[in-house]
Amino acid sequence: MRKLLLLSLLAILLGGCLETEARLTWHPDGSMDLTLSLKGDAVESQRELIVEQLRADGFQRIRVSGDTLSAEERFKEAGWDRLSGWLPGRFVYRDPSGLEFSRVSRVVYEDYVLSGTLDVGRLVELPIFVAAMNLPFTFAVEAPWPALASNADRVEGKTYLWERTLGKPFAVKLVYRRWYPERAAVLALLLVVLALALWRRLRRRSV
Repeated sequence: MRKLLLLSLLAILLGGCLETEARLTWHPDGSMDLTLSLKGDAVESQRELIVEQLRADGFQRIRVSGDTLSAEERFKEAGWDRLSGWLPGRFVYRDPSGLEFSRVSRVVYEDYVLSGTLDVGRLVELPIFVAAMNLPFTFAVEAPWPALASNADRVEGKTYLWERTLGKPFAVKLVYRRWYPERAAVLALLLVVLALALWRRLRRRSV
């Protein structure tokens, strides 16, 4: 997220109007990909500089067409520690942007939560005039499951969008619930085995 905001600010200061979108794609294995999309005069006038900086920061699959640019990078590797999912508890990752990613396990289901206040000012010192420019900034999150709850401004299928402006912090909340029927089946089987073992033990005592 830090790279995204630094690049957005760089493009703004290089000149021209700019529309910025940050799209976080949440995969079933727990990995996340970040796609940065820029559209505006700055893309055409400073194309080489922006592409060079993107590559240096680890972005791949950079595509430029006229005044539009998109680039992708792996934001988070796969896994939330699958074994720990069998134990009730909460596991948290806090990003410098002000967002918090957490997973709350209830064994047979898990809640994945993205929450906090997305604040560019926590990462870089924004010039005062940036907030006054009201430059469009869209934050989008898409995942393979419908959200249980969210405060998104707009929803397109399984994509949740916050349409705001750079320089103005805003609250983000998104909750996904994922059920694990195989865990429920295993627990039910264990209960049956324990009940059967207890029944046999009591039966032997009564004989």
